Amino acid sequence: MEWRMLDQLAPNVLAAQAEVRDAGFVQGDAMTQPIAEARAQTRRFQTFLSGEPVPLAGVEEVVIADGLRLRIYRPDAPGPLPALLHIHGGGFAFGDIDSLDRWKREIARDAAMIVVGLEYALAPENPYPAAVNQVLAALRWMRDEGAAHGMDGGRLAVSGDSAGGNLALNALIRLRDAGEAGPSFGAIIYGMLSAEHDAASHAALGTGRFGLSTARLDWFWTQYLGTTPRDDTGAAPLRADLRGLPPLLLLAAALDPLLDDTLKLDARLDEAGVPREMQIFEGVPHGFIAWTRLLPQAQAARAALVEALRRHLG
Repeated sequence: MEWRMLDQLAPNVLAAQAEVRDAGFVQGDAMTQPIAEARAQTRRFQTFLSGEPVPLAGVEEVVIADGLRLRIYRPDAPGPLPALLHIHGGGFAFGDIDSLDRWKREIARDAAMIVVGLEYALAPENPYPAAVNQVLAALRWMRDEGAAHGMDGGRLAVSGDSAGGNLALNALIRLRDAGEAGPSFGAIIYGMLSAEHDAASHAALGTGRFGLSTARLDWFWTQYLGTTPRDDTGAAPLRADLRGLPPLLLLAAALDPLLDDTLKLDARLDEAGVPREMQIFEGVPHGFIAWTRLLPQAQAARAALVEALRRHLG
């Protein structure tokens, strides 16, 4: 495919990466650091990327069942409003409620809808299916109790990036299987959907020269799965039955070893008759949506999600 020839980071991406490095910020790496230290370093990196908070009408936090912490981003718009749950990435082992704070604020502002973030349990301390169950709890709370916070429980969406894309897709599958009302739209952003790493995008892009490596993904899956087999369809939703899911938006980075996860998902959704759209952003690596303060490619991805949310939720 043509994307395999586009094997260089865009010049503006290189410049933005240099700016962040020169400021003294790099992501943590649990393969070479104690995990607590790597998480703290990544948190500082993400905070720098977010910059000053994007103003909104209101931001509040609630704690729901079993101590699950949610943050509610409210735009300056009359309610009740449709609501999006965004699930951050981090290989199931990194990230917290502050991850992608800028992204969530910008979506709330631009789509004129409520956005919710959550602090799900991380691996290896909390292996599969702890995080999936918490995402389901958050969506059920938004559906059944969100009205008290200005949400229209009948107009919900879910999105996630990387590991968060896995959790978003898993939640849609489980709500379908349970026969429950759930989100009417979903967005999977460079989803981490399969623990098998023999795809062409891993062979071409998995060395780590663009950041994420196949070795690091393998480490993440090991922490997340615990004793669960790697081909378990509940943990690796690329293998699951995808029929009957709501419309989906797929966003991917061209310079990402996970690219084939998105391409395979697109093909499987086509076979299952699920409406979907896909956009691949050239010249950018995994994780690029966190860079909306610095990169027009990230801003374009945000605009694509906002447009789809408006179209599907009104």
